[in-house]
Amino acid sequence: MESLESLFRSFETGIRSAKAVKPKAYLKSIGLEYSDLRIGFNSGQFHHRKTLKSKERFEELGVITKSDAGVRDNSLTAYTVFGRYGLIFPLLDRDSAIVNYFALRFDLDSPREEYLNRKGIYPAYPHPLTRKLYLAPTVIDCASLMQSRILDQREAVIALHDGELLDEHIEIIKSLNGLESIVIFKR
Repeated sequence: MESLESLFRSFETGIRSAKAVKPKAYLKSIGLEYSDLRIGFNSGQFHHRKTLKSKERFEELGVITKSDAGVRDNSLTAYTVFGRYGLIFPLLDRDSAIVNYFALRFDLDSPREEYLNRKGIYPAYPHPLTRKLYLAPTVIDCASLMQSRILDQREAVIALHDGELLDEHIEIIKSLNGLESIVIFKR
């Protein structure tokens, strides 16, 4: 059965493809390295040549929706794809399962960021013994801080949801028993 986890694995394969020249170049231009972080590339074609049952599951997950766009064959259904031609970052729940995606659609006139839903934390729930927590305004800011390797042991960073502190963030903060300080980055 299709899941956000199995689909993300296909996106990770996609970013490693020799054909993924533009996504790799864009990552380089913003200073991120896909080999250091969990980043995938959604070419928008993951649902092609899939069974009807798989497509129905993708619809349930919210990664495709039926579209009125024209198709070359009336027996086919057109779909709008979440994060089409974009870099995909996974958001996790408390059990480290992927429950959401953040997409950076870089190949538009101006790059666009979007979330699949309002669940999950990027990059993951911090260790309960975290002493210092950084709150980054975006997933990209968070990824940049993680890749910089400046975090010490017992320090963690999580991304806000489009700059917003959600209930899930507050629950995390309350659960960190050894927390001594929170650093909030503003854009």
